[in-house]
Amino acid sequence: MDSDRTERINEDLKARTGIDFSRYRDPRLSAAIGNAVTFPLYLGRSLSRPVGLLLLLIVLLFFLTDNAFFRTLLVFPGSLLVIVNGVLLGLVLFIQRMGGDMKQVFDISTDLCVQALRDVSTARMRLRDRDAFPGTLEIFQGVNTIVILPIVIETLERKIPFLGRLAGKLTERFFRLADARLAARIARAAPEAPGTGAPAEPAQAAAWLDAAERGIQSVQAAIGKAVNGVTRVVAFPFVAVLAVVAFVSIGLLYGGWVLTG
Repeated sequence: MDSDRTERINEDLKARTGIDFSRYRDPRLSAAIGNAVTFPLYLGRSLSRPVGLLLLLIVLLFFLTDNAFFRTLLVFPGSLLVIVNGVLLGLVLFIQRMGGDMKQVFDISTDLCVQALRDVSTARMRLRDRDAFPGTLEIFQGVNTIVILPIVIETLERKIPFLGRLAGKLTERFFRLADARLAARIARAAPEAPGTGAPAEPAQAAAWLDAAERGIQSVQAAIGKAVNGVTRVVAFPFVAVLAVVAFVSIGLLYGGWVLTG
């Protein structure tokens, strides 16, 4: 992510909510997210296994036929199509693995949101220059945009030295889609609480915190469904292209087999 852009967003949210979200970034949180984000370790395996198995199939077919034309067809374009199929299938498996890890990341995110909400509830009783409590949605998006996502991207770039940026772009898209779905749920469950511009009474702060935590709890219950939905959305283009390429590959090889049989 662009660090300057992230800082500008943080300053904007700080002006609107009174919270410096960057202070929640610490080594313990980075370590927790690093432990949750394991899918980079499976990138090589996700890509190499399908490609290897499909290439093995090509080799077996090569030695099962004596026809020179069909052998030529297997070597090219057969092997090229097999590699494309294997890479696409590997990317689909990789995205599914990413979805599983993102569920854990959003669990960490919602726990951090609860901590931020409680900090706000305590601090709000001392603030006289605000007309309202910060919206729960603003806090949720601040935690994810300023704290969680940058750590996830840094983790990817550290764990995947050469493909970290590419994996980071894909993960950022995945994360933002899931974040938008969960944010919509918060907007319905925890509307912004009104204020008076005076220090909040303990009962008022407690009522706001209770409503805000209910909003976060609704997100916690919806993480699995939201992430599964985003997994399907992100994987769909690869699945669609895979279906087309697989159909062409099977048609080409079957046609070649019939013509030379």
